[in-house]
Amino acid sequence: MERLDNRDVRNRIFKLAIPAIMEMTLHTLVWTADMAMVGRLNPASISAVNLGAQIMFTISNIFGALGIGATAMVSRQIGAEDRVEAENIAAQAIGIAFIASIIIGLTGILSANTTFNLIVDDPEVISLGSNYLRIVFIGAFFLIPQFVANSILRGAGNTVIPLVSAAFANAFNIIGDYVLIFGKFGFPELGVNGAAIATGTSQIIGASITFFFLIRGKSGIKLHINKVFKLNRDIIKSIVNLSVPATLETFMNEGSRLLSSFWIAQLGTAAFAAHSLANAAESISFMPGYGFAVAATTMVGQSLGAKNIERAEISTKKSVIYSVLLMTTVASVFLFVPFEIMRLFSNNLETVELASRCLRVGAVEQIPIAIAMSVSGALKGAGDTKGPFKISLVTNLAVRLPLIFIIVFVLKWNIVFVWWATAIQFIVEAVLMTIRYRRGRWKSIKI
Repeated sequence: MERLDNRDVRNRIFKLAIPAIMEMTLHTLVWTADMAMVGRLNPASISAVNLGAQIMFTISNIFGALGIGATAMVSRQIGAEDRVEAENIAAQAIGIAFIASIIIGLTGILSANTTFNLIVDDPEVISLGSNYLRIVFIGAFFLIPQFVANSILRGAGNTVIPLVSAAFANAFNIIGDYVLIFGKFGFPELGVNGAAIATGTSQIIGASITFFFLIRGKSGIKLHINKVFKLNRDIIKSIVNLSVPATLETFMNEGSRLLSSFWIAQLGTAAFAAHSLANAAESISFMPGYGFAVAATTMVGQSLGAKNIERAEISTKKSVIYSVLLMTTVASVFLFVPFEIMRLFSNNLETVELASRCLRVGAVEQIPIAIAMSVSGALKGAGDTKGPFKISLVTNLAVRLPLIFIIVFVLKWNIVFVWWATAIQFIVEAVLMTIRYRRGRWKSIKI
């Protein structure tokens, strides 16, 4: 019987993880496609797109973390077979997301030029980046609600619909990049602005598809529009209590990366371009960790809702193992053929050489990232959003930022040493996440 249960858990994990991996891979291609095509222009364009994309997606990810609370609560109710309450939670979460998206979108558009003037001194990067940021922030009106809607679907055990929306959105984005950046098929050659228009429009398309299925109710859970703005104080309080630590964790992680980028920009345009390209390549490697984290979150939440702690433990263990196996394979590729990978992103051999050295260091990060992401997902599925936040606080403020500051401003070493600093951060994070999980307090959390 136990062997059959293990097989059932394994099948369920892969059913959840594989679409999530594919979805996030496609989402990542938005940035990767931009970088690969803009990389054919010049270093200023690369820097402008990278900084603009980081700012926009950092802010959207922070507020999209509202979906973490929704995932934990929806998965519990689905596990307890209370679909009505799960749909009530979904409606409230979407309402909060739309309010946040309006505030963030308007603020981002109005402050684009000021933001870039605070970050860099290069007039060309400021001009290109400000225009890019204004355009892509239009997509934020749709992107944050889509993040939360996808989280609701995952909590209900559906990772296929987010994949479908990502497939259509990214197909449009890649075609739009090619047509608008380079001026193909009679369209004007818009360069960086073309990349922004393609990305922003793709976000609108993706959100439209996600909400189409969610409103129809054929995806395991239904969004009732009439309940979205009928605020339920108790549900909102629970969503906020779970989501605030997750939002702060995302703020800490994304804010740390953004601040690091600002510091790295001080190393010069060439160094920052190499860092940007290596990041674009490495970002794809996070997908297995992300996919199995999604599986762990959903499986743990639903298992605890069904009062099956053993199943929650098995789900976490297997999610970690599968994630580590896949990301070890990725690490091997980064270690042995980094130059060949980076050559796909740029024609500038000096930039490619430096970026390939960064990517080789990225190989060291893969297994710690796999462990940290999967265990963090399990903790969040159980409703323990405070633990991952506290760990993020420690690893960013006590490890990542101090090390990078010393490397850039005190020792004035090159960009490769910055990548070693982030590798150390991920190792510490994996250790702390594992300790938190093994203490077992997540098993008795009430939400």
